[in-house]
Amino acid sequence: MKRKIFIGSSKEGHNVAEQIKNEVNKHLGDWIECETWQEGKVFSQNKNTLDCLVKASRRYDYGILVASKDDITFKRFRLYNTMRDNVLFETGLFMGSLGLQRAFLITSDNISLPSDYSGVTIVKYNKKNLNNKIETILAELEKTKGSFNLKPLPSAALAFGYYESFVLDFSKKQFRENPNFQLKILLPANISDIDAQKELYIADYPSTETQGGRPVANEYNDEKNCFWDIPTTLNTIYHLTDYIIPSTELGINIEKDEWIQHELRNFAGTLETLIHKQGAYKKNIKIEFL
Repeated sequence: MKRKIFIGSSKEGHNVAEQIKNEVNKHLGDWIECETWQEGKVFSQNKNTLDCLVKASRRYDYGILVASKDDITFKRFRLYNTMRDNVLFETGLFMGSLGLQRAFLITSDNISLPSDYSGVTIVKYNKKNLNNKIETILAELEKTKGSFNLKPLPSAALAFGYYESFVLDFSKKQFRENPNFQLKILLPANISDIDAQKELYIADYPSTETQGGRPVANEYNDEKNCFWDIPTTLNTIYHLTDYIIPSTELGINIEKDEWIQHELRNFAGTLETLIHKQGAYKKNIKIEFL
């Protein structure tokens, strides 16, 4: 399956966008597919433009934004050549979503850029060197052929899978035997070793694993028909975070911990929504953070 590139530009910069598209298709067409904004696959009638752009920034694997000299801006008592505002916005959107290795800004010479772009590699072109500059982008794209972008962690997808494969099946099974059963879904703050977390919890709250086949949970020894589970799928969040934010030092990694806590909240929120939407067992199930 080919990876997709969104090429954005103003109407005035569309010819440059088309030239980039043709060169990408010519040299990298075996693994990349290009789409420009004018092809109608990003913006839909009767739909919010911003919403379409946000979805596009998540759907595409790469973004190339063309900044041409479309406007003249007066700032600090001087006139400057500037790109169209929407191109500037789309550049930031795609860079934020895809990262600097997969979102590229190619600008015409002598164009004024925001100071926030200082330190960002920007390809500058003119009529004479455009082909050479496009080759620069092609080379950068080629560097990423063997790698894939890990976008925000799939906590919502993990919650869907856990709900379908465990929560729903277990609840149906227990409801047939006792409509008053209780199930606690426990989410530990430390998910580096889920098995260890289970052992620690059992030490504090003696429990016995249910019998009779899958799905399996733990039943409190002193509370019949009261069960608990710590989702082992949370291991996926921890291991994926290692790839996105690799540890460079021993000790606490605040950025990594914040990512994990965000994903745990998203997992819990998605799961709670699914439980309430289904409705039948919402009084039987509770989600708790340890």
